[in-house]
Amino acid sequence: MKIFSLILFNDPDIKDDHIHLDSSTAGWGCCCLQVTFQAESFEESIHLYDQLLPLCPIMLCLSAASPIWRGYLSDIDCRWNIISEAADDRTIEEKKEKNLQSRYSSAPSYLADKNKHLNDIDYPVDQFVVSKLIEQGMPETLSRHFGHLFIRDPLVILKEFLHPVDDTNSYHFENLNSLVWNTLRLKPPPLNDDLLGWRVEFRPMDIQLSDFENAALVVFLALITRVIISYGLDITIPISQINENMNKAHNRDSIRREKFYFQYNNQISQMFINDIINGNNGFLGLVPLVRKYIYERQDIDADTRHT
Repeated sequence: MKIFSLILFNDPDIKDDHIHLDSSTAGWGCCCLQVTFQAESFEESIHLYDQLLPLCPIMLCLSAASPIWRGYLSDIDCRWNIISEAADDRTIEEKKEKNLQSRYSSAPSYLADKNKHLNDIDYPVDQFVVSKLIEQGMPETLSRHFGHLFIRDPLVILKEFLHPVDDTNSYHFENLNSLVWNTLRLKPPPLNDDLLGWRVEFRPMDIQLSDFENAALVVFLALITRVIISYGLDITIPISQINENMNKAHNRDSIRREKFYFQYNNQISQMFINDIINGNNGFLGLVPLVRKYIYERQDIDADTRHT
């Protein structure tokens, strides 16, 4: 029997003591936990989007469940940056452009004009699209959000939709919107659907091992949206600090070791996840706020409150 030896070609880009992920499926093969919330109105969807944005790295850290890659235990706990690089289709020239991120990345901006001062990292936009939207009465900050989507090329176009015969179908926009994978996605109502409203998709969480854990994260986040709306909660912080929090969330055991930027009582400080979730001397905490909301609701029975 002949034994064939494998010839290993040296790749100069492969570093020592690194896990070599040699295919985009290393990222696309990751499972995740995503939740979409339908808002009561356009204004509520913008408010929810802006308040959920600072929670993206917090929930990423809380759900961190991806420390093993190709059978090796790594020094990162989350999938987000891995899939961000795996889905990066920028050309060499595009990578030289300032602040042009992978199409799979943290959301680059707040949407409400009142929060535009927190968009402290510039991001590229299609100025023609922005100008047209402003002409039609769309607020500037939201116009820049959609203008940013249109700097990308679509990855897939179905032949039957290539040349639309009328303007009653929003396929091309939805196609482009769905192929930019930020931590949050604003989803306008489709033109040809009267049932769907304005929605916000929350996308950063790692999936958990059990249905119970996944349900706990989803229900907790759903209740947080009710707290945001009912109490007018404002936890916005600059985009640069959100990006720093996103990177911290990947660090090993960040849930106990790292401090994250968080706003409460109109001041921003660095807090451990335990303090953000359960509270400390200066901040009530997200879980106590949820409990407060539940116990103040008259339409929730005692058994449900204790679930």
